[in-house]
Amino acid sequence: MLKQIDALSGPEIVDVIVVDQSRLTSTFLQGLPRVSEVISFPLDEDQAAILGHDHPSSLNRALRQINFRTSHVLVMDSDCFPIDGSWISHLQNVTLASDPSYGSLSHPCLMCFPVSCAASLDFSQGISTIGIDTGRLVALQISQLGLPINWAKPTVANHGYRGHYYLEGSTYHHGSASFVSSSDPRLTRQVDARREQSYKKKIAAGNYHFSLLDLLGYKLAGLRRKITRVLKKAR
Repeated sequence: MLKQIDALSGPEIVDVIVVDQSRLTSTFLQGLPRVSEVISFPLDEDQAAILGHDHPSSLNRALRQINFRTSHVLVMDSDCFPIDGSWISHLQNVTLASDPSYGSLSHPCLMCFPVSCAASLDFSQGISTIGIDTGRLVALQISQLGLPINWAKPTVANHGYRGHYYLEGSTYHHGSASFVSSSDPRLTRQVDARREQSYKKKIAAGNYHFSLLDLLGYKLAGLRRKITRVLKKAR
């Protein structure tokens, strides 16, 4: 992700600050392109008990702690990255990714907003009360501040099988990639670790558009694993 940002961005990207949710990889992360700081926070156990992670709490703490020296903050998931050099030109004063499942809600995979409102945003809003996920009500909060929103609408990637494109196809979001390394079974069961490893190799090689043959192979591999599990249970 950071290699793509470095390769496809100009001087507009001043600092890259990584919120290390693994809380184990700060040394490695500090050596990545354009990274000026790596921060982490103690686990918010109450939030992790609800979601299986504490991404919202960490984002809130980061936005209140960081001394920004830019006009805007760009929030991106670790599996969201530019694939075309035009991506920054699509960003406006406030640009928010639209949730692929609920178009009226925002998605934290890609958000751009002024530094002036960063500390007032609450990525945890609605999690414990109405059961929504990270940052889905940030759009509502920004609207209440009187700022117009430029919605980054998702389009399906890879024939609708995996991922979405944003910003006129210049940015790719894989989705839930970090769940593979989670210690919470509620998250790991949402992804197929072997398939994700295959995705990772293709993406690392610069292949963001999987062919129908690729997808057929993934489906057959998944089917074989399901059959194997059923046979093991039958025994």
